[in-house]
Amino acid sequence: MRRTVWIALGATAGVIAYRRGQKLLEEAKARGVVGSVQAATFSATSVAASARSLLESVSGSGTAQAPAVRSAPVTGAAAARVLAESRTGG
Repeated sequence: MRRTVWIALGATAGVIAYRRGQKLLEEAKARGVVGSVQAATFSATSVAASARSLLESVSGSGTAQAPAVRSAPVTGAAAARVLAESRTGG
């Protein structure tokens, strides 16, 4: 009888440990995707800032003043699009 109790407790602990491990693995994968999106957003923001400063320097050196260029706020979708375009070369 004692062995049966210990076997049942061991099996239960094993199943619980396995399920918790699977849950932690899924959470780690989800954080990896979020990290990738954040990196793409940062990359797109830096590209937009560089382009904005280049336009400001070019418009300031010419004889005619070009209107100020305002870009829309960078979203995750825009960042993903810019990252995909930079990877494909187009």
